[in-house]
Amino acid sequence: ITPPLLTSPRSLEACRRQGIEAEELVFRYEDSFWEKGITPDIQEIRWKHYEKKRRDKLSLVREERSDLVATGWEPDANDPWNKSTMSPNNTTMGDEERKSTAALKEQRQMESIKAKRQQELEQMVTYELKLTQVAEEQQRQLELERQKEMQRQKEAQARQKAWEDIQRQKEIDKMKEEARQEKIRRKLAQEEYQKEQDRKLQEELEEKQRLKDAREREVQARILREQHKKQTEMIIEQQQKQVERRRQEMAEKDERRKAEMEARQLEMMVKAEEEHQRAQQRIQGALEQQKEVIKHQRQMYHERQERNAIKRAQYEQVQRAEVEKRRHQAEMKKEELKRAFEKMQRIEAKKRRQTLEKERAAEQNLERVRREKEIEHRRKMERQRLRQADKLEAVERLERIDSYKREQATQKLDLDDDRTRALSDFKEKMLQERKAFRRQNEMERYKVIESMEKLRQQPGKAMKGQLGGMSMNTSQNSFE
Repeated sequence: ITPPLLTSPRSLEACRRQGIEAEELVFRYEDSFWEKGITPDIQEIRWKHYEKKRRDKLSLVREERSDLVATGWEPDANDPWNKSTMSPNNTTMGDEERKSTAALKEQRQMESIKAKRQQELEQMVTYELKLTQVAEEQQRQLELERQKEMQRQKEAQARQKAWEDIQRQKEIDKMKEEARQEKIRRKLAQEEYQKEQDRKLQEELEEKQRLKDAREREVQARILREQHKKQTEMIIEQQQKQVERRRQEMAEKDERRKAEMEARQLEMMVKAEEEHQRAQQRIQGALEQQKEVIKHQRQMYHERQERNAIKRAQYEQVQRAEVEKRRHQAEMKKEELKRAFEKMQRIEAKKRRQTLEKERAAEQNLERVRREKEIEHRRKMERQRLRQADKLEAVERLERIDSYKREQATQKLDLDDDRTRALSDFKEKMLQERKAFRRQNEMERYKVIESMEKLRQQPGKAMKGQLGGMSMNTSQNSFE
């Protein structure tokens, strides 16, 4: 804390008139307001409050000092009259004219002093009563403000508690709603999973049915192939039997022709031989043709078998590809379902994380709001305490101003008493001088009468006595 800088009499007098202590105008650093257990913001509030009040008080003291300088106030510890509006020249009464004027005004001044003293006493009593009423009113206002503040704090605490209960109930309802939504999502996921399992089972059943139908169709095709093979073999056997029958018939015909032509063997030997050769050639050609037909039929059968085998292999390959495709689709569907389930789990985990983050953010927000409200409440209480301190300080300042005024009034009363005593002494002195003057006047008058008698007897000497009496009358008139 910087020591006081106000040491001049005018500045100290201005402080006394404004009810301000010189120490209240001292500049203080912010660090000087540190106390154990207070926060930096409270320290700053106290420092700013003190600095604002210091500047305001300094302005008041400066204005009061300017007024003192303007009115020509001069300190004088030896002569109390110098503190009033009278100057030292007004207290010197050396000549007879000032004494006579004071004597004539003596009574009026005494009455005026008595009336003024009575008025000042009444004003002091009235001021004391008014100051007491102001102090009681301020105390009552402070008590009302304290009760209002307590009521506001209770209402704020009730509102805070109600708000916290509402927030807590909202959080509980939110958690219940999230749990219900989670239960619904799990139920839907379970139903979806069950549907997928049922669909997969249905597809497996359908696949088994298709495989069964394919095997049945394959068995039927094999049976048809066997039947076709038997029919083909029967046809071939029938054809061979027909060829053999035809060959036998031709042989019989040939035998008959031989029998019929035995007679004509000679003449028709060449012709028969040629015919026989042509028949043999025709038979051989028919047999060759039949063999070619059978070979062609067998080749056609083998080709059909190969085509059927190729078709069967292609069908089986298509079926295997279809089965593999369906298996791959089933695996893909399974993987997709697994990915969807994992995605759903990730989404649920993300939602849980977001919910937890929201809850943490809400808790942090609530904590931040609570801290801000606590800081604001602490600042508000500090400002209220400072306002109450300001009111008490204002009361003390008024008391100091009143004390100063009482002191000034007391000094003025003392000065009036001194003046009254001085006037009384002066009056007594004047009375003594008047008595002496009257005695001297009687003596002079006696001398004048005596001179008048001598004038009658001796005119020359009487003229000188008359001149002396005239000078005495002139001095008496001037005194009166």
